[in-house]
Formats: sequence, C-alpha cells, structure tokens
Amino acid sequence: MRLEGEALVVGMTLVPGLLSRNRSFDLFENPEVHRARRRATLLRGIVRQIAGAQGAIDSLHVARVAARVELSYRLPGLKMRRQASLNDLELACVRYLAERASVAGLRATEEDRAAIDAALMRLSAGLRLAEIDAGGKG
Repeated sequence: MRLEGEALVVGMTLVPGLLSRNRSFDLFENPEVHRARRRATLLRGIVRQIAGAQGAIDSLHVARVAARVELSYRLPGLKMRRQASLNDLELACVRYLAERASVAGLRATEEDRAAIDAALMRLSAGLRLAEIDAGGKG
C-alpha cells in the first residue's frame, strides 16, 4: 500500500479514527504514517485552541513566509503564545475545521476545499478502498 504523506495528514486530520492502530498495526510502524499522525494531532489541537477550548484567543495572525505559512495566536488565559509553520494544505485543513467550529475570521476558500478534495482522492487511491470493499463482500 503506497500512501502519500500530505494526503494522509489531511485524512487523519479530518477523520481522526481513519486508521485504527489495532487493525493496521504494521502500517503504524511506517515513519511516514507516524509523521502524518503527529501533524494531524497538531492541526486538530490548533483548531481546538482557536475555537476556544482553553479560553478566548487573541492576536490570530496568518502570514506567508516563503513556501510556508506561519499561524500564530495568543492564549491570554494560559499566558501562552503559539506559533506553527504549516504548508498550504495543512492551513486548508485548519481553515476548514475552524469554519466548521464557527471560528470567526477563519474560513476555507474554494481553493482550500479543492485541495482537500484532491488530497482525499489521492488518499483513497493509496488505501485502495475499492479492493477493500470488494474483498469484504465476498
């Protein structure tokens, strides 16, 4: 099974239980899957924080720095500042989930949605879902 790292990050971010560690143990030994799982956890954590799970945030900034995007914000209640360097697809996931969580000022664009859809299509091809479905019906 060939999985693309970025597509796996998208899948694991949007669908946290996408791959069961118990059912896919060998897969979880793959360094690319481990990296994708860490990134997905980071992205979901950012969304939880900006959605107010640990109090209101302050000073949300998104700025392009070369090929990356820097997202930063403050959590005054925790006296903490968080900064993350994301690629465009990771930012698209954050925007998409933030919009679903009704975070003001952070909405997914049509380009974000198209990039997410394309990544999910690549992921489904890598997972070979059609073969899994066909095998399960026999």
